[in-house]
Amino acid sequence: MKDPRALRTALASALDALPASERFPDSGDADVARRLAERLRRDLLPRLGAGDAPLLLVAIAGPNNVGKSTLFNSLAKASLSPARPEGGLTKQCLAASNPETWAGALKDVLTQRYDIIPVADGAVAPVDEPGPPGRLYLVLSEAVPRGLLVMDTPDFDSVYRDNRERAEALLVTVDVLVFVVSRQTYQNAALVDFLRAAVGHGKPYLLVYNEATREDVARGHLDKLAQDVGHPPIARYLAPHQPDVEAGLKPLATEALDGRPPLAALLGQAEHVRELKARALEASLSDARSELDAVARAATRAAREPERLRQRLRHDLQGIGAQAALKAVPADVLVDAFRDELDARSTFHRFVRLPFRGLATALTFVSRKVRESFTGPQPHEALPTQAVDDSLKDGLRRLVDAFAPEVAAWRGDAETREKLAQSFGPAMLGRLDAPLELGALHAHAADRATLYDFCRQLVGSELQGGMREELLQALTTLVYSVPSGAAAVVTVATGGLGHDAVVWAGTLLSTPLLERFVDLLGAQVRATVTRKWADAHGATLAQAMETRFFAELLSHLDSQADGWLRTASTLETARRAAE
Repeated sequence: MKDPRALRTALASALDALPASERFPDSGDADVARRLAERLRRDLLPRLGAGDAPLLLVAIAGPNNVGKSTLFNSLAKASLSPARPEGGLTKQCLAASNPETWAGALKDVLTQRYDIIPVADGAVAPVDEPGPPGRLYLVLSEAVPRGLLVMDTPDFDSVYRDNRERAEALLVTVDVLVFVVSRQTYQNAALVDFLRAAVGHGKPYLLVYNEATREDVARGHLDKLAQDVGHPPIARYLAPHQPDVEAGLKPLATEALDGRPPLAALLGQAEHVRELKARALEASLSDARSELDAVARAATRAAREPERLRQRLRHDLQGIGAQAALKAVPADVLVDAFRDELDARSTFHRFVRLPFRGLATALTFVSRKVRESFTGPQPHEALPTQAVDDSLKDGLRRLVDAFAPEVAAWRGDAETREKLAQSFGPAMLGRLDAPLELGALHAHAADRATLYDFCRQLVGSELQGGMREELLQALTTLVYSVPSGAAAVVTVATGGLGHDAVVWAGTLLSTPLLERFVDLLGAQVRATVTRKWADAHGATLAQAMETRFFAELLSHLDSQADGWLRTASTLETARRAAE
Protein backbone atom coordinates (compact mmCIF):
# COMPACT_ATOMS: atom_id res chain seq x y z
CA MET A 1 0.00 0.00 0.00
CA LYS A 2 1.17 3.52 -0.72
CA ASP A 3 1.89 6.16 1.88
CA PRO A 4 -1.11 5.98 4.28
CA ARG A 5 -1.04 9.74 4.84
CA ALA A 6 -1.18 10.54 1.10
CA LEU A 7 -3.85 7.89 0.60
CA ARG A 8 -5.93 9.31 3.43
CA THR A 9 -5.65 12.81 1.96
CA ALA A 10 -6.84 11.57 -1.44
CA LEU A 11 -9.76 9.66 0.09
CA ALA A 12 -10.73 12.65 2.23
CA SER A 13 -10.81 14.79 -0.93
CA ALA A 14 -13.01 12.17 -2.58
CA LEU A 15 -15.43 12.25 0.36
CA ASP A 16 -15.60 16.05 0.23
CA ALA A 17 -16.28 15.91 -3.53
CA LEU A 18 -19.10 13.35 -3.29
CA PRO A 19 -22.51 14.92 -3.97
CA ALA A 20 -25.52 13.86 -1.93
CA SER A 21 -26.71 10.47 -3.16
CA GLU A 22 -30.16 11.81 -4.08
CA ARG A 23 -28.56 14.03 -6.74
CA PHE A 24 -27.64 11.03 -8.89
CA PRO A 25 -30.28 10.50 -11.59
CA ASP A 26 -30.01 6.71 -11.40
CA SER A 27 -31.07 4.96 -8.19
CA GLY A 28 -28.37 2.31 -8.58
CA ASP A 29 -25.68 4.99 -8.82
CA ALA A 30 -27.20 6.68 -5.77
CA ASP A 31 -26.88 3.44 -3.77
CA VAL A 32 -23.22 3.01 -4.73
CA ALA A 33 -22.48 6.65 -3.89
CA ARG A 34 -24.12 6.31 -0.49
CA ARG A 35 -22.18 3.10 0.25
CA LEU A 36 -18.92 4.75 -0.83
CA ALA A 37 -19.56 7.73 1.43
CA GLU A 38 -20.20 5.41 4.38
CA ARG A 39 -17.08 3.39 3.59
CA LEU A 40 -14.86 6.46 3.42
CA ARG A 41 -16.34 8.25 6.42
CA ARG A 42 -16.81 5.31 8.79
CA ASP A 43 -14.17 2.82 7.72
CA LEU A 44 -11.18 3.85 5.63
CA LEU A 45 -10.52 7.34 6.98
CA PRO A 46 -10.61 6.12 10.62
CA ARG A 47 -8.43 3.10 9.72
CA LEU A 48 -5.87 5.32 8.01
CA GLY A 49 -5.90 7.94 10.74
CA ALA A 50 -3.73 7.80 13.81
CA GLY A 51 -3.45 4.02 13.51
CA ASP A 52 -6.06 1.32 13.82
CA ALA A 53 -6.63 -0.05 17.31
CA PRO A 54 -6.53 -3.80 18.12
CA LEU A 55 -10.31 -4.11 18.15
CA LEU A 56 -12.03 -6.70 15.94
CA LEU A 57 -15.35 -5.44 14.60
CA VAL A 58 -17.73 -8.29 13.80
CA ALA A 59 -21.22 -7.94 12.33
CA ILE A 60 -23.93 -10.59 12.20
CA ALA A 61 -26.06 -10.23 9.08
CA GLY A 62 -28.56 -12.19 7.06
CA PRO A 63 -32.11 -12.26 5.77
CA ASN A 64 -35.29 -11.87 7.76
CA ASN A 65 -36.11 -14.35 10.57
CA VAL A 66 -33.02 -16.51 10.11
CA GLY A 67 -31.72 -16.31 13.70
CA LYS A 68 -29.26 -13.38 13.66
CA SER A 69 -30.43 -11.90 16.94
CA THR A 70 -30.43 -15.36 18.53
CA LEU A 71 -26.80 -15.90 17.51
CA PHE A 72 -25.90 -12.38 18.72
CA ASN A 73 -27.41 -13.10 22.15
CA SER A 74 -25.50 -16.37 22.26
CA LEU A 75 -22.15 -14.66 21.58
CA ALA A 76 -22.96 -11.84 24.05
CA LYS A 77 -24.08 -14.45 26.61
CA ALA A 78 -27.17 -12.37 27.39
CA SER A 79 -30.61 -11.71 25.92
CA LEU A 80 -29.92 -8.25 24.53
CA SER A 81 -31.53 -8.21 21.09
CA PRO A 82 -35.24 -9.04 20.50
CA ALA A 83 -35.49 -12.56 19.06
CA ARG A 84 -38.99 -13.83 18.36
CA PRO A 85 -40.40 -16.13 15.66
CA GLU A 86 -42.03 -13.33 13.68
CA GLY A 87 -38.60 -11.80 12.88
CA GLY A 88 -37.88 -8.36 11.46
CA LEU A 89 -37.79 -6.77 14.91
CA THR A 90 -34.26 -5.34 14.74
CA LYS A 91 -34.47 -1.95 13.00
CA GLN A 92 -31.29 -0.43 14.44
CA CYS A 93 -27.86 -1.85 15.14
CA LEU A 94 -27.05 -3.22 18.56
CA ALA A 95 -23.49 -4.01 19.66
CA ALA A 96 -21.87 -5.69 22.63
CA SER A 97 -18.28 -5.37 23.78
CA ASN A 98 -16.10 -5.59 26.85
CA PRO A 99 -16.18 -2.49 29.15
CA GLU A 100 -12.52 -1.85 28.31
CA THR A 101 -13.66 -0.94 24.80
CA TRP A 102 -15.39 2.21 26.04
CA ALA A 103 -12.22 3.93 27.19
CA GLY A 104 -9.13 5.59 25.75
CA ALA A 105 -8.06 4.91 22.18
CA LEU A 106 -10.65 2.20 21.61
CA LYS A 107 -13.43 4.63 22.46
CA ASP A 108 -12.00 7.12 19.97
CA VAL A 109 -11.99 4.45 17.26
CA LEU A 110 -15.66 3.72 17.83
CA THR A 111 -16.83 7.32 18.00
CA GLN A 112 -15.05 8.08 14.71
CA ARG A 113 -17.01 5.34 12.99
CA TYR A 114 -20.42 5.34 14.65
CA ASP A 115 -22.97 7.43 16.44
CA ILE A 116 -22.60 5.55 19.72
CA ILE A 117 -25.37 5.48 22.31
CA PRO A 118 -24.30 3.49 25.41
CA VAL A 119 -26.99 1.31 26.98
CA ALA A 120 -27.11 1.49 30.76
CA ASP A 121 -27.07 -1.69 32.88
CA GLY A 122 -30.51 -3.25 32.98
CA ALA A 123 -31.86 -0.95 30.24
CA VAL A 124 -33.29 -2.22 26.97
CA ALA A 125 -32.00 -0.66 23.77
CA PRO A 126 -34.86 0.58 21.55
CA VAL A 127 -33.55 -1.25 18.49
CA ASP A 128 -37.08 -2.20 17.46
CA GLU A 129 -37.67 1.47 16.60
CA PRO A 130 -36.35 3.14 13.43
CA GLY A 131 -33.25 5.32 13.63
CA PRO A 132 -30.61 6.92 11.38
CA PRO A 133 -27.89 4.92 9.58
CA GLY A 134 -24.65 4.78 11.55
CA ARG A 135 -26.30 4.77 14.97
CA LEU A 136 -25.06 2.01 17.24
CA TYR A 137 -26.49 1.10 20.64
CA LEU A 138 -23.61 -0.29 22.70
CA VAL A 139 -23.99 -2.74 25.58
CA LEU A 140 -20.91 -3.26 27.75
CA SER A 141 -20.51 -6.80 29.12
CA GLU A 142 -17.64 -8.60 30.81
CA ALA A 143 -18.80 -11.78 29.06
CA VAL A 144 -17.59 -10.43 25.71
CA PRO A 145 -13.87 -11.11 25.12
CA ARG A 146 -11.50 -8.14 25.20
CA GLY A 147 -10.66 -6.77 21.77
CA LEU A 148 -13.99 -7.87 20.27
CA LEU A 149 -17.10 -5.89 19.34
CA VAL A 150 -19.97 -7.89 17.89
CA MET A 151 -23.08 -6.26 16.44
CA ASP A 152 -26.54 -7.36 15.40
CA THR A 153 -27.75 -5.70 12.18
CA PRO A 154 -31.24 -5.24 10.69
CA ASP A 155 -32.51 -7.65 8.06
CA PHE A 156 -31.13 -6.67 4.65
CA ASP A 157 -34.24 -8.09 2.90
CA SER A 158 -36.79 -6.50 5.21
CA VAL A 159 -39.84 -4.80 3.76
CA TYR A 160 -38.38 -1.65 5.31
CA ARG A 161 -35.87 -0.16 2.84
CA ASP A 162 -34.40 1.90 5.69
CA ASN A 163 -33.41 -1.35 7.42
CA ARG A 164 -31.19 -2.28 4.52
CA GLU A 165 -29.56 1.17 4.47
CA ARG A 166 -28.85 0.92 8.19
CA ALA A 167 -27.34 -2.53 7.74
CA GLU A 168 -25.16 -1.44 4.82
CA ALA A 169 -23.94 1.61 6.73
CA LEU A 170 -22.52 -0.73 9.38
CA LEU A 171 -21.33 -3.59 7.19
CA VAL A 172 -18.87 -1.42 5.27
CA THR A 173 -17.07 -0.69 8.55
CA VAL A 174 -16.55 -4.14 10.03
CA ASP A 175 -13.55 -6.45 9.88
CA VAL A 176 -15.43 -9.76 9.77
CA LEU A 177 -18.96 -10.58 8.64
CA VAL A 178 -20.86 -13.50 10.15
CA PHE A 179 -23.60 -14.35 7.67
CA VAL A 180 -26.49 -16.52 8.80
CA VAL A 181 -28.53 -18.57 6.30
CA SER A 182 -30.93 -21.49 6.34
CA ARG A 183 -32.13 -24.15 3.93
CA GLN A 184 -34.92 -21.76 2.83
CA THR A 185 -32.62 -18.80 2.10
CA TYR A 186 -29.15 -20.01 1.03
CA GLN A 187 -29.86 -19.74 -2.72
CA ASN A 188 -32.04 -16.64 -2.60
CA ALA A 189 -30.80 -14.33 -5.38
CA ALA A 190 -31.14 -11.18 -3.27
CA LEU A 191 -29.15 -12.86 -0.48
CA VAL A 192 -26.35 -13.84 -2.85
CA ASP A 193 -26.20 -10.34 -4.34
CA PHE A 194 -26.12 -8.74 -0.89
CA LEU A 195 -23.38 -11.06 0.40
CA ARG A 196 -21.32 -10.70 -2.77
CA ALA A 197 -21.51 -6.91 -2.47
CA ALA A 198 -20.52 -7.06 1.20
CA VAL A 199 -17.55 -9.45 0.93
CA GLY A 200 -16.92 -9.93 -2.79
CA HIS A 201 -13.54 -8.14 -2.78
CA GLY A 202 -12.01 -10.38 -0.14
CA LYS A 203 -13.46 -9.22 3.19
CA PRO A 204 -13.19 -12.07 5.77
CA TYR A 205 -16.54 -13.73 6.43
CA LEU A 206 -18.00 -16.72 8.23
CA LEU A 207 -21.08 -18.73 7.26
CA VAL A 208 -23.53 -20.08 9.82
CA TYR A 209 -26.18 -22.52 8.56
CA ASN A 210 -29.07 -22.35 11.00
CA GLU A 211 -31.73 -25.01 11.59
CA ALA A 212 -29.65 -27.69 9.85
CA THR A 213 -31.23 -31.16 9.73
CA ARG A 214 -28.49 -33.01 7.84
CA GLU A 215 -24.81 -32.10 7.73
CA ASP A 216 -24.26 -33.30 4.15
CA VAL A 217 -27.14 -31.17 2.89
CA ALA A 218 -25.86 -28.15 4.83
CA ARG A 219 -22.35 -28.61 3.41
CA GLY A 220 -23.70 -28.74 -0.14
CA HIS A 221 -25.75 -25.59 0.41
CA LEU A 222 -22.78 -23.74 1.91
CA ASP A 223 -20.51 -24.86 -0.96
CA LYS A 224 -23.03 -23.51 -3.48
CA LEU A 225 -23.31 -20.19 -1.63
CA ALA A 226 -19.52 -19.73 -1.42
CA GLN A 227 -19.22 -20.52 -5.13
CA ASP A 228 -21.84 -17.87 -5.93
CA VAL A 229 -20.09 -15.30 -3.72
CA GLY A 230 -16.76 -15.80 -5.45
CA HIS A 231 -14.40 -16.66 -2.59
CA PRO A 232 -14.66 -19.06 0.37
CA PRO A 233 -15.39 -18.13 3.99
CA ILE A 234 -12.66 -18.41 6.61
CA ALA A 235 -14.86 -20.86 8.53
CA ARG A 236 -18.28 -22.55 8.37
CA TYR A 237 -20.65 -23.54 11.16
CA LEU A 238 -23.85 -25.50 11.63
CA ALA A 239 -26.63 -24.76 14.09
CA PRO A 240 -28.94 -27.77 14.29
CA HIS A 241 -32.68 -27.28 14.58
CA GLN A 242 -33.29 -26.65 18.30
CA PRO A 243 -36.91 -26.19 19.47
CA ASP A 244 -35.72 -24.91 22.86
CA VAL A 245 -33.72 -22.17 21.11
CA GLU A 246 -36.76 -21.18 19.07
CA ALA A 247 -38.78 -21.03 22.26
CA GLY A 248 -36.12 -18.83 23.87
CA LEU A 249 -35.21 -21.40 26.51
CA LYS A 250 -31.60 -22.01 25.39
CA PRO A 251 -28.87 -20.03 23.58
CA LEU A 252 -28.04 -20.95 20.00
CA ALA A 253 -25.29 -23.58 19.78
CA THR A 254 -23.07 -23.88 16.71
CA GLU A 255 -20.83 -26.69 15.46
CA ALA A 256 -17.65 -25.99 13.51
CA LEU A 257 -17.04 -27.66 10.16
CA ASP A 258 -13.72 -28.51 8.50
CA GLY A 259 -11.84 -28.69 11.79
CA ARG A 260 -12.10 -24.98 12.53
CA PRO A 261 -12.17 -23.69 16.14
CA PRO A 262 -15.49 -22.91 17.82
CA LEU A 263 -17.12 -19.68 16.71
CA ALA A 264 -16.67 -17.83 20.00
CA ALA A 265 -13.04 -18.93 20.22
CA LEU A 266 -12.23 -17.88 16.65
CA LEU A 267 -13.66 -14.41 17.16
CA GLY A 268 -12.16 -14.02 20.59
CA GLN A 269 -8.57 -15.08 19.82
CA ALA A 270 -6.44 -11.96 19.88
CA GLU A 271 -3.72 -13.50 17.72
CA HIS A 272 -6.10 -13.51 14.75
CA VAL A 273 -7.05 -9.86 15.04
CA ARG A 274 -4.08 -8.36 13.17
CA GLU A 275 -4.37 -10.73 10.22
CA LEU A 276 -8.12 -10.35 9.93
CA LYS A 277 -7.91 -6.56 10.14
CA ALA A 278 -5.19 -6.44 7.48
CA ARG A 279 -7.36 -8.54 5.18
CA ALA A 280 -10.34 -6.34 5.98
CA LEU A 281 -8.38 -3.17 5.10
CA GLU A 282 -7.19 -4.58 1.78
CA ALA A 283 -10.73 -5.73 0.97
CA SER A 284 -12.17 -2.35 1.90
CA LEU A 285 -9.61 -0.59 -0.32
CA SER A 286 -10.52 -2.95 -3.15
CA ASP A 287 -14.21 -2.18 -2.60
CA ALA A 288 -13.41 1.53 -2.49
CA ARG A 289 -11.50 1.35 -5.79
CA SER A 290 -14.45 -0.34 -7.44
CA GLU A 291 -16.93 2.12 -5.96
CA LEU A 292 -14.76 5.14 -6.77
CA ASP A 293 -14.58 3.98 -10.37
CA ALA A 294 -18.33 3.33 -10.54
CA VAL A 295 -19.25 6.67 -8.99
CA ALA A 296 -16.72 8.55 -11.15
CA ARG A 297 -18.32 7.03 -14.24
CA ALA A 298 -21.76 7.87 -12.85
CA ALA A 299 -20.66 11.47 -12.28
CA THR A 300 -19.39 11.65 -15.85
CA ARG A 301 -22.76 10.37 -17.06
CA ALA A 302 -24.57 12.84 -14.83
CA ALA A 303 -22.59 15.68 -16.42
CA ARG A 304 -23.79 14.72 -19.89
CA GLU A 305 -27.34 16.01 -19.55
CA PRO A 306 -26.54 19.53 -18.30
CA GLU A 307 -23.64 19.60 -20.77
CA ARG A 308 -25.94 18.58 -23.62
CA LEU A 309 -28.62 21.08 -22.60
CA ARG A 310 -26.23 24.00 -22.30
CA GLN A 311 -24.59 23.18 -25.64
CA ARG A 312 -27.94 22.82 -27.36
CA LEU A 313 -29.29 26.05 -25.89
CA ARG A 314 -26.22 28.07 -26.85
CA HIS A 315 -26.16 26.49 -30.32
CA ASP A 316 -29.83 27.30 -30.88
CA LEU A 317 -29.34 30.87 -29.63
CA GLN A 318 -26.45 31.25 -32.07
CA GLY A 319 -28.73 30.11 -34.89
CA ILE A 320 -31.47 32.53 -33.83
CA GLY A 321 -28.94 35.38 -33.66
CA ALA A 322 -27.49 34.52 -37.09
CA GLN A 323 -30.95 34.52 -38.69
CA ALA A 324 -31.76 37.88 -37.10
CA ALA A 325 -28.40 39.35 -38.16
CA LEU A 326 -29.23 38.60 -41.80
CA LYS A 327 -32.08 41.08 -41.54
CA ALA A 328 -29.55 43.96 -41.35
CA VAL A 329 -26.40 43.08 -43.30
CA PRO A 330 -24.34 46.32 -43.75
CA ALA A 331 -23.68 46.13 -47.50
CA ASP A 332 -21.55 49.29 -47.51
CA VAL A 333 -18.78 47.68 -45.45
CA LEU A 334 -17.66 45.41 -48.27
CA VAL A 335 -17.60 48.29 -50.78
CA ASP A 336 -15.61 50.46 -48.35
CA ALA A 337 -13.16 47.64 -47.70
CA PHE A 338 -12.82 47.01 -51.45
CA ARG A 339 -12.11 50.68 -52.13
CA ASP A 340 -9.64 51.01 -49.24
CA GLU A 341 -7.80 47.85 -50.19
CA LEU A 342 -7.43 49.13 -53.75
CA ASP A 343 -6.08 52.41 -52.37
CA ALA A 344 -3.60 50.55 -50.20
CA ARG A 345 -2.31 48.47 -53.13
CA SER A 346 -1.71 51.36 -55.60
CA THR A 347 -0.10 54.63 -54.54
CA PHE A 348 -0.69 56.15 -57.98
CA HIS A 349 -4.42 55.51 -58.09
CA ARG A 350 -4.84 56.48 -54.45
CA PHE A 351 -3.34 59.92 -55.09
CA VAL A 352 -5.40 60.33 -58.27
CA ARG A 353 -8.64 59.46 -56.49
CA LEU A 354 -7.89 61.36 -53.29
CA PRO A 355 -8.63 64.92 -54.52
CA PHE A 356 -11.86 63.87 -56.18
CA ARG A 357 -13.06 62.06 -53.10
CA GLY A 358 -12.10 64.98 -50.90
CA LEU A 359 -13.83 67.43 -53.26
CA ALA A 360 -17.03 65.33 -53.27
CA THR A 361 -16.99 65.08 -49.47
CA ALA A 362 -16.51 68.83 -49.01
CA LEU A 363 -19.15 69.77 -51.55
CA THR A 364 -21.59 67.28 -50.04
CA PHE A 365 -21.05 68.76 -46.58
CA VAL A 366 -21.56 72.36 -47.84
CA SER A 367 -24.63 71.38 -49.81
CA ARG A 368 -26.16 69.60 -46.85
CA LYS A 369 -25.66 72.60 -44.62
CA VAL A 370 -27.27 74.90 -47.23
CA ARG A 371 -30.22 72.56 -47.58
CA GLU A 372 -30.67 72.25 -43.82
CA SER A 373 -30.78 76.04 -43.52
CA PHE A 374 -33.99 75.94 -45.56
CA THR A 375 -35.56 72.59 -44.63
CA GLY A 376 -34.18 71.88 -41.14
CA PRO A 377 -32.10 68.85 -40.00
CA GLN A 378 -32.80 65.64 -41.89
CA PRO A 379 -33.55 62.51 -39.82
CA HIS A 380 -30.94 59.76 -39.89
CA GLU A 381 -31.83 56.68 -41.90
CA ALA A 382 -33.38 54.21 -39.51
CA LEU A 383 -31.62 50.89 -39.01
CA PRO A 384 -33.83 47.82 -39.63
CA THR A 385 -34.13 47.21 -35.90
CA GLN A 386 -37.76 46.10 -35.94
CA ALA A 387 -37.06 43.32 -38.42
CA VAL A 388 -34.16 42.13 -36.24
CA ASP A 389 -36.28 42.23 -33.07
CA ASP A 390 -39.16 40.39 -34.73
CA SER A 391 -36.79 37.70 -36.00
CA LEU A 392 -35.29 37.26 -32.52
CA LYS A 393 -38.71 36.99 -30.88
CA ASP A 394 -39.94 34.45 -33.42
CA GLY A 395 -36.80 32.39 -32.91
CA LEU A 396 -37.14 32.48 -29.13
CA ARG A 397 -40.77 31.37 -29.30
CA ARG A 398 -39.75 28.41 -31.44
CA LEU A 399 -36.99 27.70 -28.94
CA VAL A 400 -39.50 27.53 -26.08
CA ASP A 401 -41.59 25.02 -28.05
CA ALA A 402 -38.54 22.95 -28.93
CA PHE A 403 -37.37 22.72 -25.30
CA ALA A 404 -40.76 21.77 -23.85
CA PRO A 405 -40.00 18.00 -24.18
CA GLU A 406 -36.68 18.54 -22.39
CA VAL A 407 -38.51 19.91 -19.36
CA ALA A 408 -40.89 16.95 -19.27
CA ALA A 409 -38.10 14.39 -19.76
CA TRP A 410 -35.68 15.77 -17.13
CA ARG A 411 -34.74 13.00 -14.66
CA GLY A 412 -32.19 14.90 -12.62
CA ASP A 413 -32.47 17.17 -9.62
CA ALA A 414 -35.58 19.21 -8.84
CA GLU A 415 -33.74 22.55 -8.90
CA THR A 416 -32.71 22.12 -12.54
CA ARG A 417 -36.24 21.00 -13.47
CA GLU A 418 -37.65 24.17 -11.90
CA LYS A 419 -35.19 26.41 -13.76
CA LEU A 420 -35.98 24.66 -17.04
CA ALA A 421 -39.70 25.17 -16.45
CA GLN A 422 -39.17 28.86 -15.72
CA SER A 423 -37.02 29.40 -18.82
CA PHE A 424 -39.26 27.51 -21.24
CA GLY A 425 -42.73 28.12 -19.88
CA PRO A 426 -45.52 30.69 -20.03
CA ALA A 427 -43.48 33.26 -18.09
CA MET A 428 -40.87 33.28 -20.85
CA LEU A 429 -43.51 33.73 -23.56
CA GLY A 430 -44.95 36.63 -21.60
CA ARG A 431 -41.58 38.37 -21.51
CA LEU A 432 -41.37 38.21 -25.30
CA ASP A 433 -44.46 40.44 -25.62
CA ALA A 434 -42.38 43.37 -24.33
CA PRO A 435 -39.79 45.23 -26.48
CA LEU A 436 -36.34 43.65 -26.50
CA GLU A 437 -34.64 47.03 -25.98
CA LEU A 438 -31.34 45.94 -27.46
CA GLY A 439 -30.24 49.57 -27.77
CA ALA A 440 -26.65 49.99 -28.88
CA LEU A 441 -26.45 46.44 -30.20
CA HIS A 442 -28.32 47.56 -33.32
CA ALA A 443 -25.55 50.07 -34.07
CA HIS A 444 -23.10 47.13 -33.96
CA ALA A 445 -20.03 49.37 -34.28
CA ALA A 446 -17.65 46.68 -33.02
CA ASP A 447 -19.12 44.04 -35.32
CA ARG A 448 -18.89 46.44 -38.29
CA ALA A 449 -15.23 47.06 -37.51
CA THR A 450 -14.60 43.31 -37.28
CA LEU A 451 -16.41 42.76 -40.57
CA TYR A 452 -14.43 45.56 -42.23
CA ASP A 453 -11.12 43.96 -41.19
CA PHE A 454 -12.33 40.61 -42.48
CA CYS A 455 -13.41 42.14 -45.82
CA ARG A 456 -10.03 43.83 -46.24
CA GLN A 457 -8.27 40.50 -45.76
CA LEU A 458 -10.68 38.74 -48.07
CA VAL A 459 -10.37 41.30 -50.84
CA GLY A 460 -6.60 41.32 -50.47
CA SER A 461 -6.46 37.54 -50.83
CA GLU A 462 -8.62 37.68 -53.98
CA LEU A 463 -6.63 40.45 -55.71
CA GLN A 464 -3.83 38.61 -57.42
CA GLY A 465 -2.19 41.51 -59.28
CA GLY A 466 -1.78 41.56 -63.03
CA MET A 467 -4.04 43.00 -65.66
CA ARG A 468 -7.29 42.27 -63.83
CA GLU A 469 -6.27 44.22 -60.74
CA GLU A 470 -4.94 47.10 -62.89
CA LEU A 471 -8.26 47.21 -64.78
CA LEU A 472 -10.19 47.35 -61.46
CA GLN A 473 -7.95 50.16 -60.26
CA ALA A 474 -8.55 52.22 -63.42
CA LEU A 475 -12.32 51.63 -63.43
CA THR A 476 -12.59 52.57 -59.75
CA THR A 477 -10.66 55.79 -60.35
CA LEU A 478 -13.02 56.61 -63.19
CA VAL A 479 -16.11 55.88 -61.07
CA TYR A 480 -14.93 58.24 -58.30
CA SER A 481 -13.56 61.03 -60.48
CA VAL A 482 -16.40 61.53 -62.96
CA PRO A 483 -19.22 62.34 -60.47
CA SER A 484 -16.93 64.51 -58.33
CA GLY A 485 -15.59 66.47 -61.34
CA ALA A 486 -19.07 66.98 -62.75
CA ALA A 487 -20.29 68.11 -59.36
CA ALA A 488 -17.51 70.70 -59.13
CA VAL A 489 -18.36 72.16 -62.55
CA VAL A 490 -22.07 72.30 -61.80
CA THR A 491 -21.45 73.83 -58.40
CA VAL A 492 -19.42 76.66 -59.96
CA ALA A 493 -21.94 77.18 -62.75
CA THR A 494 -25.07 77.12 -60.60
CA GLY A 495 -23.82 78.43 -57.28
CA GLY A 496 -24.28 74.99 -55.63
CA LEU A 497 -27.92 74.52 -56.62
CA GLY A 498 -27.24 71.60 -58.94
CA HIS A 499 -24.56 69.87 -56.86
CA ASP A 500 -26.86 67.42 -55.09
CA ALA A 501 -28.40 66.22 -58.32
CA VAL A 502 -25.03 65.40 -59.83
CA VAL A 503 -23.64 63.69 -56.69
CA TRP A 504 -26.86 61.73 -56.32
CA ALA A 505 -26.74 60.65 -59.94
CA GLY A 506 -23.08 59.73 -59.57
CA THR A 507 -23.83 57.71 -56.42
CA LEU A 508 -26.55 55.81 -58.20
CA LEU A 509 -23.96 54.84 -60.78
CA SER A 510 -20.87 54.40 -58.61
CA THR A 511 -22.35 52.17 -55.87
CA PRO A 512 -23.69 49.45 -58.18
CA LEU A 513 -20.61 49.72 -60.32
CA LEU A 514 -18.32 49.14 -57.32
CA GLU A 515 -20.49 46.25 -56.25
CA ARG A 516 -20.06 44.84 -59.76
CA PHE A 517 -16.33 45.25 -59.40
CA VAL A 518 -16.46 43.32 -56.11
CA ASP A 519 -18.35 40.55 -57.84
CA LEU A 520 -15.52 40.31 -60.37
CA LEU A 521 -13.40 38.93 -57.55
CA GLY A 522 -15.59 35.84 -57.44
CA ALA A 523 -19.20 34.92 -56.80
CA GLN A 524 -18.37 33.50 -53.39
CA VAL A 525 -16.99 36.74 -51.94
CA ARG A 526 -20.33 38.38 -51.15
CA ALA A 527 -21.75 35.12 -49.72
CA THR A 528 -18.65 34.72 -47.57
CA VAL A 529 -19.05 38.23 -46.19
CA THR A 530 -22.72 37.60 -45.44
CA ARG A 531 -21.89 34.41 -43.56
CA LYS A 532 -19.17 36.22 -41.64
CA TRP A 533 -21.62 38.91 -40.60
CA ALA A 534 -24.26 36.36 -39.61
CA ASP A 535 -21.70 34.51 -37.46
CA ALA A 536 -20.15 37.57 -35.83
CA HIS A 537 -23.16 39.79 -35.27
CA GLY A 538 -25.31 36.71 -34.67
CA ALA A 539 -22.98 35.77 -31.81
CA THR A 540 -23.40 39.28 -30.38
CA LEU A 541 -27.19 38.98 -30.54
CA ALA A 542 -27.08 35.44 -29.12
CA GLN A 543 -24.98 36.62 -26.17
CA ALA A 544 -27.49 39.41 -25.57
CA MET A 545 -30.38 36.89 -25.56
CA GLU A 546 -28.45 34.61 -23.22
CA THR A 547 -27.80 37.46 -20.79
CA ARG A 548 -31.35 38.76 -21.04
CA PHE A 549 -33.34 35.53 -20.77
CA PHE A 550 -31.18 32.53 -19.90
CA ALA A 551 -28.32 33.75 -17.71
CA GLU A 552 -29.56 32.03 -14.54
CA LEU A 553 -30.34 28.73 -16.28
CA LEU A 554 -27.06 28.56 -18.18
CA SER A 555 -25.05 29.52 -15.12
CA HIS A 556 -26.77 26.69 -13.27
CA LEU A 557 -26.15 24.20 -16.08
CA ASP A 558 -22.51 25.31 -16.29
CA SER A 559 -22.15 24.75 -12.56
CA GLN A 560 -23.84 21.35 -12.78
CA ALA A 561 -21.78 20.05 -15.68
CA ASP A 562 -18.48 21.42 -14.41
CA GLY A 563 -19.20 20.24 -10.86
CA TRP A 564 -19.95 16.67 -11.96
CA LEU A 565 -16.78 16.58 -14.05
CA ARG A 566 -14.68 17.90 -11.14
CA THR A 567 -16.21 15.21 -8.95
CA ALA A 568 -15.34 12.53 -11.50
CA SER A 569 -11.76 13.80 -11.71
CA THR A 570 -11.32 13.88 -7.92
CA LEU A 571 -12.74 10.37 -7.53
CA GLU A 572 -10.50 9.04 -10.29
CA THR A 573 -7.47 10.59 -8.58
CA ALA A 574 -8.45 8.88 -5.32
CA ARG A 575 -8.95 5.57 -7.11
CA ARG A 576 -5.43 5.71 -8.54
CA ALA A 577 -4.05 6.60 -5.10
CA ALA A 578 -5.73 3.50 -3.64
CA GLU A 579 -4.12 1.13 -6.14
